[in-house]
Amino acid sequence: MLLASLLVPIAIAAIVLLVQRVHLPAFLAMMATVVVYGIAADMTFQSVGKAFGLGFTAALEQVGLLVVAGSLVGAVVLRTPLGTGTSAAAGVLAGLGGSAAGGLALLQPAGQDAPRRALGMALTLLAVAALVVPSPLAVAATSVFKADIRTMLMIAVPVAAVAALLGWWHVARQVPSTPAPGQVSWAWLCIGIPIALLIVQAIAQMPSEPLGKGGAREFYIGISKPLMLTAIALTLAVVLARRWEPSMLIGRSWAPLLLAVGASGGLGRVFDETGMAELLAEYALHPRYGVLTPFLAAAIVKTMQGNSLTAVLTASGMVEPMLPALGLDSASGRALATAAVGAGSMAVCHVNDPFFWIAASMARLSPGRALYIISLGSAVMAIGALVVIAGMRQFI
Repeated sequence: MLLASLLVPIAIAAIVLLVQRVHLPAFLAMMATVVVYGIAADMTFQSVGKAFGLGFTAALEQVGLLVVAGSLVGAVVLRTPLGTGTSAAAGVLAGLGGSAAGGLALLQPAGQDAPRRALGMALTLLAVAALVVPSPLAVAATSVFKADIRTMLMIAVPVAAVAALLGWWHVARQVPSTPAPGQVSWAWLCIGIPIALLIVQAIAQMPSEPLGKGGAREFYIGISKPLMLTAIALTLAVVLARRWEPSMLIGRSWAPLLLAVGASGGLGRVFDETGMAELLAEYALHPRYGVLTPFLAAAIVKTMQGNSLTAVLTASGMVEPMLPALGLDSASGRALATAAVGAGSMAVCHVNDPFFWIAASMARLSPGRALYIISLGSAVMAIGALVVIAGMRQFI
């Protein structure tokens, strides 16, 4: 397992090299890397193939259709980006929904021809999704730690705001602004309504079931599935475009990103199959570390296998029995631990995360450049959030 963890940075470097120097498509580079990584990590061919296939199909099921929806809506009706302030607001709202990567996929038209706004919006979404209820990540951590939601929100909202500001600051330093004007029109309803439904889905899935039980809950969750959201988005796009041009729906510009999203899911699943993420996270479980313990546990799992929800659940389950030893067993302490896990789940977003490839595609970044801006940006936000949480602990 130690060998498997040491091979991860080599695998990342290999993917970047294959895409930028050999000019392989991203999904082929990840597939080739998975095969070599699996052999080097002493995995069987069967386990590598099964893990990659499961991760590939899961990523396409959860995000793939929304990648297609966002791309086609941009081709049919939304051809200008959002302004800076509107992009930030869109990132906040999408971050509250049931899927961070899905929300970003829908928002592809918001960042076209405006890479700084696209990346700022993506990092804002990442921060809100990690920390603020009703995001599934925040709800999961709150539930495991048995934290009070109101106390959690009082801590998480300012922490998320600081993290988002750090994300915009990092992007502004690396990406020049563009003169493309932002525009808001009724046509944005074809994206706004699906994002609103993702938020409804997140609320409906909360353990307290605030939108009702049984049939009502199933309705809200069902109407927010990717197939339904794609149908709603494309129908509204055609209606609001006020013209029917089938040729606009024929383009396949979304295909490379769709395959990269699936391959990144497969890559993350293969990394997870080695068990290295949990093993390394156990080394962070030290009672002297305080709020650093839940942060490190979540960050390690996230970095190693790419799934933020798995990182939150794994780290929360590991740390919750340790809260008395960490001095975090009070109501405010549990809320701080919850926020620390959320902050850790932001970092590091890289090639085994579909979110990374969607953001990179929106800003038209090469994998190497995307690692420098998106991955480093996620680390900057996570560390900034941790500093704020540690500061709060001194006064709460």
